[in-house]
Amino acid sequence: MPGEAEEIAAAGTIFFENISVLIFISGLFGVYILAYIVCMNVILQKESIGQAHKALVVLLLAGFVMRVFNTCAAIGFNLLLVKFGFMVSLSGGLIAQEMAANVKSIVMDALENWIGNIICLIADTAIIWRAWALWAENRLIKWTLSIILLLDISINIADSVVDTQDITHLVTSGSTETLDWLSVVLNLAVNVVATLLIAHRAWTHYQSTHAILHNKKTQVQKILLLMVESGAIFGVVQLANVIIQAFDIHGLSPKVETARFFLQALYIFSAALNPVALVLLIQTGNTHEHSFHLEDVSSLEDNLVPNASLAPDLP
Repeated sequence: MPGEAEEIAAAGTIFFENISVLIFISGLFGVYILAYIVCMNVILQKESIGQAHKALVVLLLAGFVMRVFNTCAAIGFNLLLVKFGFMVSLSGGLIAQEMAANVKSIVMDALENWIGNIICLIADTAIIWRAWALWAENRLIKWTLSIILLLDISINIADSVVDTQDITHLVTSGSTETLDWLSVVLNLAVNVVATLLIAHRAWTHYQSTHAILHNKKTQVQKILLLMVESGAIFGVVQLANVIIQAFDIHGLSPKVETARFFLQALYIFSAALNPVALVLLIQTGNTHEHSFHLEDVSSLEDNLVPNASLAPDLP
């Protein structure tokens, strides 16, 4: 029958897109697992374990647990859609099976959404932490960073709550799309502000040492530049996500929805990988015998010497 054939074709297209995104997520998860194992193997070899070091390990562990749960929720969501959409036959046909599949996968869908937002908040906290440590002596900047982070957390929680309500009622409201876009914009704002503050510290340090060191980079400068570069790369992914979210709100093209799924998966992966990759780069670029904690970073410019190294206790 022509009508039934069209329904099968439409359902097949949707499932093909879902599986394609799932394969993409699984590949990114494999890269993340490899980076995380190497990172933890390096960081746990340190002999001195201070409070900042322990906090870093906890933050990385929380990110790892959330990333595992997020991937498992994505897999479970797609498995439930396939099972109840195709394998369990209902008298109402494909339409009834599709509705049943959507109902059965509500929990996994909501769980994936909540965990994804938590991963982004962990990444934002790590970024704020870096800037906070470098500007520990400036109360105005510390308060500004705190307010931005609290606003970011509030919007992401509100976004998750509204998304969960829409998922539960199997609808998509305009407020959901707006909050999705706003949460990504705030994530980007957190990254931009913190990265600019770190870049200012890097430039100040360069100005104070380039005449003496004849433009040679100190270990501290290299690490600050790594922080700036990681923030910039993450910012590119965030900006792409902001743009695709804006296009999706206006519904310019059906292909935008598919692109949004892939970019969202890349965004969550980048948020999870950002602290891990930065710690790994800093750890492998330092010797364990000549490092000091970032609690002392407020006095960087007074104590820097050519061979000094910055403590990797910051994600």
